[in-house]
Amino acid sequence: MDTLYKTELEKITKGHIFYRFQDEEAYLKNLISFILAGIENKEQILIIENMRNLPKIKDKIDMLISDEQQTSIRLVNNFEYYLSKGDFHTPTILNFFQKDLSALKNLNTSIRTWAHVEWTSSEPDTELLKEFESTADKFVLKEDMLSVCAYSSSHLTSTMNIALEQLHKYVLTDGSLSVSSLYNR
Repeated sequence: MDTLYKTELEKITKGHIFYRFQDEEAYLKNLISFILAGIENKEQILIIENMRNLPKIKDKIDMLISDEQQTSIRLVNNFEYYLSKGDFHTPTILNFFQKDLSALKNLNTSIRTWAHVEWTSSEPDTELLKEFESTADKFVLKEDMLSVCAYSSSHLTSTMNIALEQLHKYVLTDGSLSVSSLYNR
């Protein structure tokens, strides 16, 4: 595996990561590598992804991962999280997240999550986004888990980029991983 994840991200076993992606192919490679590393570490894996990418991910998982190992992967349509109660409703998102994580925590194993965050409006309320990511950051730290929040760079304003870098310890792009200089914990 010569993906970014295998060369740089595999060293991180816990933390909150803001992934600002541009290239769909690089994004999917990094996501699959994230899943494979979780399998290697015998972790439970929660993937929150859009309907476009779910079939591609499922096909790759079927090719690369045994049926037994697949039982540790939960794929969820991100529509349920981000759009089922209107556009980006923080309490609904957190409720779904906590419910899914509670089920995984009952298995007494480490958990890693990957969420492709999306919204329907031309630009979500930055304050709502900050509220959501601040709550998520506290939860990730408390639970000692690894969590990636992926955002398409084409949907982010400079204000949103700054806010997201302030609320994530790490910043991942299609080609690099770094500690956020703006993180304020």
